[in-house]
Amino acid sequence: MTKYSIVKFSSIFLFLILTSCNFLNDKSEENSDQVHQKEEDNRPYFEGEIKLSESRGLYGSLTKVHTTYFISENIIKREQRWGGVYSVLDNYAGIIIDLKKDSVVMYYADKLSNTKNKHTLSIEAYKTHLKTKIMPKGIPSPVDRTFELLPNYKLINQVKDSTVIKGFKSDFTRYHGDTDFLKQDVFDSKEIKVKRELLEMIFLNLPEEINFPLKSEVKTTFSEISNDSIIKGKQTKAIDQLARNILRKKDSTVKKETDLEKLSKNKWLNMGLQILKKGVDLNIHITTNLSEFTPKVFADIDMSIPSGDFIEILDFDEFLNTLPTGGGGDFDD
Repeated sequence: MTKYSIVKFSSIFLFLILTSCNFLNDKSEENSDQVHQKEEDNRPYFEGEIKLSESRGLYGSLTKVHTTYFISENIIKREQRWGGVYSVLDNYAGIIIDLKKDSVVMYYADKLSNTKNKHTLSIEAYKTHLKTKIMPKGIPSPVDRTFELLPNYKLINQVKDSTVIKGFKSDFTRYHGDTDFLKQDVFDSKEIKVKRELLEMIFLNLPEEINFPLKSEVKTTFSEISNDSIIKGKQTKAIDQLARNILRKKDSTVKKETDLEKLSKNKWLNMGLQILKKGVDLNIHITTNLSEFTPKVFADIDMSIPSGDFIEILDFDEFLNTLPTGGGGDFDD
């Protein structure tokens, strides 16, 4: 055998070994993913109570919203109440979805007007209404609008198992709006296993990569701009982009190519930007955090409508008209 043949044979042999190793590694990773997926599929459905507390905008801790989720394999109940300075109103709204009974019960109570209304419908009818009707955006609300706080959702980044919340490994996901002016950070846990159908009927516009959300924060991207970044043009680019977005038309009064260097030296512009950053972050800042977490087995009464004489409103639109239409914070229309 010639020296060339030996080298050629050795190269082919080495290639086959490396290819086999890569194939085995790919298979091993694929099998590992399949095992992991199987473990997730075999995990029991979560049963328990989860309470989230939300603060909104300029009033910060004074403006609180408390939402409680009662969750079992085939039933989910969501109830929302005002907290903070508005807790004296004692208004609340809720929804109970029961897959086995094919039933959705929505309810709303207003203490001041002594109003207690409810509406009962099938799951199919409810899903149809979600596609064809606009749910009022006031607070309290039967449905969750965590994923309707941005005009549109662009996934920017996701980190799997980024942190642990109440003993559950949670993923981190960041979204931006169309203009990149607003951002929303979400922490959710796949270890809190809830039937997807229930989640999608409770959380409107739920992104497919999100499981049960345990924490959410909406704020402006200006908060990420440091004061010493002016020389790099970040602040001036940001204010220039914001100005163009506000104008919403082709530049007639603003040059197409803004002189960023000149803008960066404008002390009045920079002072205005700092005020804008503080003002916007104060007003557009919605934070939701997990306040209580209690695994438990529910009795039937826990998953039923609160006590009291609720009037059945037969027409869905008529029931919606009894819900608050505003006053739900700075993001409401």
